[in-house]
Amino acid sequence: MRLIDSYLIKSFLKPFFYCMFAFIILYITYDVSINLDMIIKNKVSFFKLLTYYSINVPFILINSTPIAILLSLLYSLGQMNRHHEIVAMRASGIHIDRIIAPFLIIGAVFSLVVFLINDQIVCRYSYEEKALRQEIFDDEPQQVSTLWNKFPFRNPAANRDWFIEQYDFSVNEMKGVTVREFADDGHMRRKVIAEHAKWENSKWIFFNGTIYHYTADGLPAMTNTESGRAPEPFENLTMEYNVTPEDFENSRRDIGSMNFRALLRYLKMQNKGSVLYRKIQVDLHYKIAFPFVCIIAILIGIPFAVKTQRGGFIKGIGISIIIFLAYYGISIISLFFGKQGMLLPVIAVWIPNIAFLCFGGYLIKAAA
Repeated sequence: MRLIDSYLIKSFLKPFFYCMFAFIILYITYDVSINLDMIIKNKVSFFKLLTYYSINVPFILINSTPIAILLSLLYSLGQMNRHHEIVAMRASGIHIDRIIAPFLIIGAVFSLVVFLINDQIVCRYSYEEKALRQEIFDDEPQQVSTLWNKFPFRNPAANRDWFIEQYDFSVNEMKGVTVREFADDGHMRRKVIAEHAKWENSKWIFFNGTIYHYTADGLPAMTNTESGRAPEPFENLTMEYNVTPEDFENSRRDIGSMNFRALLRYLKMQNKGSVLYRKIQVDLHYKIAFPFVCIIAILIGIPFAVKTQRGGFIKGIGISIIIFLAYYGISIISLFFGKQGMLLPVIAVWIPNIAFLCFGGYLIKAAA
């Protein structure tokens, strides 16, 4: 690494970490202050409170990183500009593209980090965060149960739906299981009823049940005929259903709290063309597109930070922040259009990114 690269990166990272620390402290302080009455009323222990906010730190990080990048970039390059360091670099023959290269690399690295933190940490612990928040801040905190009662589950892509009287997701056991299987034309093909079922060796094993077959007229077949088969009782039966305990858990989650792999699997279980399928597509693309905001922050911040006109620095800060907030606003509107079917999911998610990446590139070229 050349000396100039090291200097530029160090000048940027120091205010960046200060900003991130400040955002974390401000968020926690504000959240505690508005919920202090509930914390005292529910006699929340310090350890539980510490656990809750520790789980929230990754969420704060991914949402604060883009604005922290922008502010840190404006500060670090602004300081260099005030001391004429940028002018000296350019006067010595260093092109503006060479000056911004380390920052673009930083933006790409932070984009990857934001994606990984969101996918592997924030999404993974979203259920725990929700349960803790309910326990700490609700007027009548309830103990989170591992039992789901009267639990329906649909698998449209496989033409099956499940109804479970009770599901204990801590041990992956069910009681009172009914699975209905449908033909492509919509009539019921067969129904499996079991007293209980258990997940073992990556398979669902049903116990003490009966398989009912249905005729083309939608009536249960009671004897073996050309149009149907008699009911088949069983003591235990391994079912080749492509449904895992994770799929059941994901069906109870908010779509936005699923990680990329779970969301992709959930998408494959839906009927193509359905409203839910379209919404999942939008969220799936957004999980990839959102981290690119780190690079957009770099491209928007640099042109205003290197302004040499008198008074241009303060004005540049204001304009760049307004542009950055405009990006968020346009993204929200575009996502809404995508989920409503007014835009294709890929267009709804990526158009704001592409537009602002091009705009940022234009600003840098104009500042060169």
